Amino acid sequence: MGDLGRTLRAAREQAGLSLSGMAKRTGYSRGYIGNVETGVRAVTPDVIRKYESVLGEDLKRRQLLLGTISALAAGAAPETAASIANDINGGRTGMLTGVQTTHATDRVVASLVARNAPSIASLAKWCRSGKAVLRVNSAGILAKVGSPTIDNEAISVLRADAEARELYLTAVLHRVLGLDWNVAADLATSPEPFSTDQRRLLQAELSNPHDSGARYCSVLLLTSDQRAEPEVTVALLSALRSEASRENLRAIGAALAGVNPLKI
Repeated sequence: MGDLGRTLRAAREQAGLSLSGMAKRTGYSRGYIGNVETGVRAVTPDVIRKYESVLGEDLKRRQLLLGTISALAAGAAPETAASIANDINGGRTGMLTGVQTTHATDRVVASLVARNAPSIASLAKWCRSGKAVLRVNSAGILAKVGSPTIDNEAISVLRADAEARELYLTAVLHRVLGLDWNVAADLATSPEPFSTDQRRLLQAELSNPHDSGARYCSVLLLTSDQRAEPEVTVALLSALRSEASRENLRAIGAALAGVNPLKI
């Protein structure tokens, strides 16, 4: 059984649904669903969207489902991104409502929509309304466009929207520290002291030129570490000199002053 199919089966079983019950709710046949879960058939974005639609109200099941997109999009980011960009350009939320997209996919999407003002406007609207996965995906793309003004919009959402922020923090921890999705999700809500190596990886992320949201999340994660290592202060000061986003500058300044960036 493939990892993605196993994840979908676990989410279904946690919900107490049989294969027949899932088939009725998704519109797929029982045999098709069974083949997807056992790895005979490939897991597709549409299958994940259907599962998320049926099972996504529960937080733990949603975390299982959102985690599948990382493996699904690996190696296929350009194709996936082109499809997402086409939907955005057409004013359609499309795949953004179903699963949390990856850093790599978001970067490609951002490059495709950056010069399209209506698309940016749509993303700015979506990141403040609708399902949490739509909000975080929209903010994630905006955070990778590379405009300080648009960065401010994305980071404002992460500061004010606890649910979207939790998903973004999870994605950063998953990508940067190489953690299992569920482990990253737990750490995003209940931060624990990081190891020296983990701290250094997050400090490097403070200067990530491709993702203002990841820079913001790294400030939050590093300042949640109660040990307050001197090297964190050095890294924050360095980031302060290179940061172009007003909202990130505010967060870094608050952290250096010993104030929770979420309280400013």
